[in-house]
Amino acid sequence: MNVAVVYVHPRMSVKTYIPAAKRFAQSYLMNPPGATPHEVYVMINGDMPRAHDLKTFSPLPVRLMTHDNYGKDIGAFQRAARDIRNCDLMVFCGAHVHFRQGGWLDVMVNAFERNGPGIFGAYGFHQPHLHIRTTCFWMPPELLLGYPILVGNENRYEFEHGPTHGISKWVIDSGFNAWMVTWTGTFPPKDWRHVENHEAVVLDQHSDRIGYK
Repeated sequence: MNVAVVYVHPRMSVKTYIPAAKRFAQSYLMNPPGATPHEVYVMINGDMPRAHDLKTFSPLPVRLMTHDNYGKDIGAFQRAARDIRNCDLMVFCGAHVHFRQGGWLDVMVNAFERNGPGIFGAYGFHQPHLHIRTTCFWMPPELLLGYPILVGNENRYEFEHGPTHGISKWVIDSGFNAWMVTWTGTFPPKDWRHVENHEAVVLDQHSDRIGYK
């Protein structure tokens, strides 16, 4: 199986996003993803890649790509799904994603292999509408490419949790399922619940802010 981990690195707000990128890389190295072969792609959002971008992620080896920031992180994920070839599964990571335990990618891939195509994520919610949090989610790129809307800045949140065009709803309506994946199991929507940090496969800005242990 060919797996790509896609991380979005916004060019704006250097004081916010360079430390976030360094934390992503350092936590990745301190908590290795596991035995699953994969490539890490960094989508530079809003500008062309520069020489210092590789230094930001060093010593983590990454492949740099670029997106014009239309649709921000979701637009970058759609771009990656279009442009990265020969990929069976993509793990989409927002700028604030980081890791606290090794083997996280193996858990993600195992959930996908056991349950087949669908949308998977570290956090699932029923409010305001059923959705997988899109700070970190994974799915086959061809399934994301089937989503009928090119996401812009104005409809990013509709993509995440909208009542009509939310990606989780669209996946389910297309005959697949949405799965919340933790260290303790993989859960369909009827079993979604609050996930404490120690259960979460990845952490993000929401888990950081709430400060659950």
